[in-house]
Amino acid sequence: MHKKFFMITTIVLAVAAGLTASVFAQEPGRAFGHRHGGMLKHMTRELNLTEAQQTQIKGIMADSRTRIKPLMQQLRQNEQAQNANINTNGTGVFDEVKARTFANQQAQIMSNLIVERQRTKSQIYSVLTPDQRQKALQLMQQHEQRRQERLQKKSGQSQQTQDK
Repeated sequence: MHKKFFMITTIVLAVAAGLTASVFAQEPGRAFGHRHGGMLKHMTRELNLTEAQQTQIKGIMADSRTRIKPLMQQLRQNEQAQNANINTNGTGVFDEVKARTFANQQAQIMSNLIVERQRTKSQIYSVLTPDQRQKALQLMQQHEQRRQERLQKKSGQSQQTQDK
């Protein structure tokens, strides 16, 4: 019973880590949910950025991508190594030490990614005027509110499905 539980738990954790990695793997070129320069266009439109601000922010984002890319590669490589370990182990025995090592490595990489994203956001904010910063904060709050509403709606739908 315990072996089966631990194997299922390990598989669920591996899948969750894979989903996390794939979500974050999409992120380097898309801050605030946009890809390929879309964020800069969106910011220019919403915050009325000047040409100088656009140039500065474009440089900040390019620098950020070069710092984040190796971290994303580390995240994927660590996940692939963990998946290979599960597949080659084949014994069905849960190895807590290996699982914790993987989790700690993933946590460190994710921590580094968060720091880099916060650094980028801070650098971008330093380019904005006080009014633009205020508007940016309002936009992010609205975005977060819509995201929360979607999550609540989605969890409500899954709850209804489970009740049937």
